[in-house]
Amino acid sequence: MHKPRWPTARYLDCRGVAAVLLVALVDVLLGEEVRLLPLYAVGPALAACRASVRGVLGTGLFAASLATVLALDEGLLDSRRGVSSLLAITFVTFFSAAAARIRLRGECRLAAVSDVADAARRTIVAPVPVDRGPVRIAASYESAAEAAGIGGDFYEVVPVDGGVRILVGDVQGKGLDAVGVAAAVLAAFRESAPVADRLDTVGVKLSCALLRRGDERFVTAVMAEVTWDGTMRILNYGHPGPLVVPASGDAVRADPEHPGTPLGLDGLIECRPGRHTRVLSAGDRVLFHTDGLDETRDAAGRFYPLLERGALLRGGTAEAGLRRLRADACRHAAPRHSATGCADDSALLLLDYREEHGPRPRTAPADPAPPTLRTTDLGCHVCAVTDCPLADLLRSRGASGDAPAERRETTTV
Repeated sequence: MHKPRWPTARYLDCRGVAAVLLVALVDVLLGEEVRLLPLYAVGPALAACRASVRGVLGTGLFAASLATVLALDEGLLDSRRGVSSLLAITFVTFFSAAAARIRLRGECRLAAVSDVADAARRTIVAPVPVDRGPVRIAASYESAAEAAGIGGDFYEVVPVDGGVRILVGDVQGKGLDAVGVAAAVLAAFRESAPVADRLDTVGVKLSCALLRRGDERFVTAVMAEVTWDGTMRILNYGHPGPLVVPASGDAVRADPEHPGTPLGLDGLIECRPGRHTRVLSAGDRVLFHTDGLDETRDAAGRFYPLLERGALLRGGTAEAGLRRLRADACRHAAPRHSATGCADDSALLLLDYREEHGPRPRTAPADPAPPTLRTTDLGCHVCAVTDCPLADLLRSRGASGDAPAERRETTTV
C-alpha cells in the first residue's frame, strides 16, 4: 500500500520554494532601498524543470504571496513598481506551468518509447540461462547505439537433450539498422535449434530466414553444440573463432580448418560452414565473441590482443571473468573511445564446462555424415520467394543421372 503524500510534495516544489526564500533573505538584507520583487519569479521557473503543473502553480502562488507581504510592508503594493513585479511573477508562473505541461507530455512519450526499446532489447539480448546442461554461462553485451542498448550483434543459448546449442553472430553494419536482421536470425534459431537433428539443418533455416527478408545484408555467425561428454561441435559462417581457455595451459583459437562463408550470400556463392570439433575437459572455458572485442584499437591503432589476455577468463565465476576481460578491453581502448563510447557492437558469451557425467571420448569424434533433407522439409513448396538460390542449390545437389523429378527433391546439405 502506497503511503499518502504530503500536500507540499504535490503542490509545492522544494527547490523552487528554497529559491524564493533565498531571494527573500537577500531582499531583506539589502534593505528598503533595493527591492528584488521581480526575482521572486525564479521559484516557479525553477519548479518547471521537474515539478508537475500543480507544483509550478503552487510555487508561483507562494512566491507571489511572499512578494505581496513584503510589498505591503514597504507600501509598494499600490505603486507601479509593486504592480509590475507581481504581474511579472504571475506571467512567469503561467508560462512555467505551460512549459511543465509540455515537459510532462514529452516524458510520457519518452517513457513509452523506452518501453518499446526495452522490449526490443530483450528480444535481441534475452537473458541466457546461468546453468544449462553441461555448462555454466555468462553473457555481456555492449552497443554502439548507447541510448538503444542493442545493435547488430546477438547471442542465444538453447537447451537440447544432453547439452546446449549456442549461436553468436554479427550482422553486416552496426547500430539500429541491423536490429531487424538480427531479430529474424534469432527467431529462426529459436524455432529450429531445439528440434533439429543437426546444426547443419539449423544453418539452412537461418539462410532461409535471411532470403525471405530480401535484405542485402549478410551475417557472420558461429553455432556450437556442447554435450555432457565434453564434445563441442562448431559450425563457423565466416565469424571469429571461439577462444578456448583450458583449465591449464595457453588459450587457443577454435578455428575451422577451412573457413566458412557468411549467411545470406547464397545468391552469390554456396554458403558452406567451416567445421571444428574438440573435446573439453572439466574447468575449460570457451569464449564466443563478435569482432567488436578483438578489433578494439588503442590510441596507436593496435588491436586488442585477445589471445594473450585469455588468462583473464580463468578463476572465479564466469561472470567475474567476463567483467575482468571487459575492463581490460576498456583500458586498452582508452582514451580513443572515452568520449564517443563503444566504436562497435560487442557480444560476449562465456561457457564454463563442468565435470562430465557419463562416458567420455578419448579423442574428438568425427562428424557424422551430413543429413538428408528435402526441399519440402524446408517449406520451399509454399515459400513466397519465387527465385530462391538456396532452393535451386538444394535441388541441383539432389539431381543425379536420370532420377525422376519427384525424387530430385531429396538432397544433402
